[in-house]
Amino acid sequence: MTSDGLGHLPVQSVLGKPAVGEPVPLLGAGAMLGFLERAAATMAFECLAVLPIDDCTTVSPRVAPRLYQRALAGGVRVRILYPEQARSSKGVRDHARRTVAQGASVRTVAAPPPNMFIFDRRLVLLPMDQGDRSKGSALIGDDSVVSALRHSFDQAWSTGEPLGESADQGPELTDTELRLLRLLAAGSTDERAGKQLGMSLRSVRRMTARLMERLDAVSRFEAGCKAARRGWL
Repeated sequence: MTSDGLGHLPVQSVLGKPAVGEPVPLLGAGAMLGFLERAAATMAFECLAVLPIDDCTTVSPRVAPRLYQRALAGGVRVRILYPEQARSSKGVRDHARRTVAQGASVRTVAAPPPNMFIFDRRLVLLPMDQGDRSKGSALIGDDSVVSALRHSFDQAWSTGEPLGESADQGPELTDTELRLLRLLAAGSTDERAGKQLGMSLRSVRRMTARLMERLDAVSRFEAGCKAARRGWL
């Protein structure tokens, strides 16, 4: 099937299939927009997206909002991954805050999966060339391919850092907590941090445990590094 045929195909008949045999090409902005609009209206429960920072590659972030904003209004769960470099882009940060405010979840990860959309965990929209969005995309419904890409998304998501949440706009931390986080990021031990902060070892460990829980960190050093990546320090 070509993108011309897809333009007249109800999305339910695509999303409703457990697998689509051969990849269905989407060539041209019109075919892409048409499918995304239909997908947003017919998804049942989830949309996963891996997006680039700017519009120089693959699926443009100017197109993406037309999908997930409408999907959110229909009660669909939306999770979006960006590369870690997105944290340095004010445009992406502002857009992430707006999207999170609407109900989506956004994270960044050092090594993201390929740019793509996954609809209801059964259909993938994947660029034909990750480095050249003008070459179009393809809809893939093969169970093994979808499962592998879904797994790569879930793995990346589990290691990602939130973007656009209230914590990214400035944490509500005391001066002592901020000083402790800076010491942890520098590799300081609890004993050394306690001496520099004028705190008992027990108090340092109690405060560190709270910060680690808040940052979802498994070590003191990771807590400091995560705080730095979030722009807290």
